[in-house]
Amino acid sequence: MSTTFNTSDGGTQTPAPTGVALADEDALRQVFHMEYSSLYAEARAELGDSARALAPKVVEGAFVRAWGARARFRTPAEVHAFLVEDVHHAAARALSRRSAAHRLSGGGKQEAHVIQDESEEDAWKHIMHALHGEAHSPQALAQAAAHSRHEAAEHIKVSTRETPLWSPLLIGAVVLMGLLGLAAYMTKMSTDAKFARALAQPDLKPIASVSAQIGNVTLDDGSRVKLAPETKLTVPKGLGPEMRAVKLEGMAEFNVAPGIKQPFNVIAGNTSVVATGTAFTVSSYPGDPSVTVVVSNGMVKVGRGKNMHDVPAGSAVVATDSSVRAATAAERDAADTWRTGTLVVTEKPLSQALSTMKRWYGLTILAPNQAVLERKASFRASLDSQKVAISGIEASTGLQFGWIGQNMAFYEPDKTAAKPAAKKK
Repeated sequence: MSTTFNTSDGGTQTPAPTGVALADEDALRQVFHMEYSSLYAEARAELGDSARALAPKVVEGAFVRAWGARARFRTPAEVHAFLVEDVHHAAARALSRRSAAHRLSGGGKQEAHVIQDESEEDAWKHIMHALHGEAHSPQALAQAAAHSRHEAAEHIKVSTRETPLWSPLLIGAVVLMGLLGLAAYMTKMSTDAKFARALAQPDLKPIASVSAQIGNVTLDDGSRVKLAPETKLTVPKGLGPEMRAVKLEGMAEFNVAPGIKQPFNVIAGNTSVVATGTAFTVSSYPGDPSVTVVVSNGMVKVGRGKNMHDVPAGSAVVATDSSVRAATAAERDAADTWRTGTLVVTEKPLSQALSTMKRWYGLTILAPNQAVLERKASFRASLDSQKVAISGIEASTGLQFGWIGQNMAFYEPDKTAAKPAAKKK
């Protein structure tokens, strides 16, 4: 992979945020309350109706294991990826054990049981018990063993009297089948979960551009990425034919290398953009409420999970957590014209326009009168022309650009100032 930047300060790489995402039990509890409901629903879906009673234990175990591995997590995203994958693993193991026990029982009909969903607070209490050692006390171990025996008995009691004495060879074959089933399930684990794990490795450092800097990256699969200013691109180790996924924070143009079977995935916020050999732009700066995708060549899929939408060449869409819609002309221009050297701002609050000036031109411009920050600003300017951008803001807001001390600023023009006298002929 190669990286170049178009500014004199070189290609500075910004390290990933430092710190520990699960610094203490209060942090764990916050993550628990944010993640439990969705993880519980996912566990139930994985286990199916017949085994949904195992869902609480599957999810509780994921949080216990996350706490044990807390030193490796630096961001909430890494914790989330771990929990999702752990729930997949634990659900698969639970189904494998249940299936093996049922086969050993002779395949008799299982009795129906009344299932009551466990409350979130009860689940948290169980996690706390496990973390503070109760799970390892003699009493707890005895209870766990009894629970395990009871669980097995629930699956075999209906046909115990009729079960023949199978040979050890057949029992071994059943166990092997269970292990092979688990392996097959793991290979079918969702692509998103695999990518999330790869992109959450603690030693990954994003490639980053700073203000007024555009970067060019060539990935190991031959795909090319053009980074807009203040953008971070996270590339997993081993990116290639079987692992084609990157995470984007900011804005970038992607020219995906064709001829590779595995689609190319861009993960931006909660949105996935999936493409083969094609070209498109993605805009998703931190704090943006949506992700904008503009396709210039080929076709991409945009969305979340199974809710993916085809976006052909020449189209642009805006994706939120709940929908994908066609982009307006202004949204399209803001996300795409920069790649051809033009910066467009259309009817944005002055506060946002000033942030845009800082991002693209490296200019810190103040507005001493805070009341004017909500005025709508518009301009269309070359990336090489700060003057045109400033003139556009002046014309659209009615403000005047100048210097206040050592600072550049937009301020109300002094209408009382005397006009210069006309020259006599």
